[in-house]
Amino acid sequence: LSVLVVTCPCALSLATPTAIVAATGALTRLGLLTTRGHALETLARTTHVIFDKTGTLTYGRPQVVAVEPTGEREARHCLALAAALERGSEHPVGRALAASADPSVPGAAGLRNTPGSGIEGWVEGRRYRVGRPEFAAGLSAAPMAERTDLDAGSTWVALGDESGLLAWFQLADSLRPGAAAAVAALRSRGLTVELLSGDRVEVVAHVAGQVAIVEAVGGMSPQDKLERLRELQGQGKVVAMVGDGVNDAPVLAAAQVSLAMGSGTQLAHATADMILLSERLEHLARGVDMARRTLAIMRENFAWAIGYNLIALPLAAGGWLTPWMSALGMSFSSLLVVVNALRLRQA
Repeated sequence: LSVLVVTCPCALSLATPTAIVAATGALTRLGLLTTRGHALETLARTTHVIFDKTGTLTYGRPQVVAVEPTGEREARHCLALAAALERGSEHPVGRALAASADPSVPGAAGLRNTPGSGIEGWVEGRRYRVGRPEFAAGLSAAPMAERTDLDAGSTWVALGDESGLLAWFQLADSLRPGAAAAVAALRSRGLTVELLSGDRVEVVAHVAGQVAIVEAVGGMSPQDKLERLRELQGQGKVVAMVGDGVNDAPVLAAAQVSLAMGSGTQLAHATADMILLSERLEHLARGVDMARRTLAIMRENFAWAIGYNLIALPLAAGGWLTPWMSALGMSFSSLLVVVNALRLRQA
């Protein structure tokens, strides 16, 4: 009877769930919601962190600051056409275009979204595209004229039809406060940080310089991001992806652990393992710290539970422990595991 009581697996069964529950509660109070059980353990083993740009390192609320028609059409008309195509879009650039135009513009039909490039549709019987310049120019057989005068710190999208490009739209976004400090904190913890974005190369390089990210690539489609992610995973790296938009959903789903911004789309939230409700990037480093502490506490709990059984079992089998002593030892072992896990309640 002493052997049966002393070998009760209570401490072993409590070692992991108590630590995860305590850590999850602490992170939720901090503003980092854990939605899947494996997230903490995987985050503790992460070696690479990949950031998207729009809505992640930046606020993701760009504003239209300039409209440059390329022909005889008025700037207001070009903006109205772009807004008609982007009405109902969840992408930050699409929302900015839709919000900047007259709400009385005609609606668009036959809309077709190309993730990472733009959207195509029909307005008043004519087919248009709005999005990346090369995508918008794709309806026309004429080659797109290169522009070297674009502001590197702004996002530029274009409107085009079968005759060529009709207008350029300049949008400006602002960097989140604490973004540079968050990147520095992650790097100080031994993590490699990369920036992958579908925005123009010049814009991505500008943002990367502001936050001190060396590995930054612009002009990437969702498929390009996915291939880069799989390349790192093929090298044995554990990758955490931080994003917010519809275009990030495939990469968020493929990463070992994924984090979505609280202001991100519902699809990003459904795909992500953790959601940064606080919108404060500096909480990412604290999340990594908590995940590593959780893993350490779990190992301590397992070591104690196994060590207790290795010591108590021979004593019980040899008759040195009576049943009531075994019950006390088993209870004390379980209590110790729980108390050790409660150390994680402070984020």
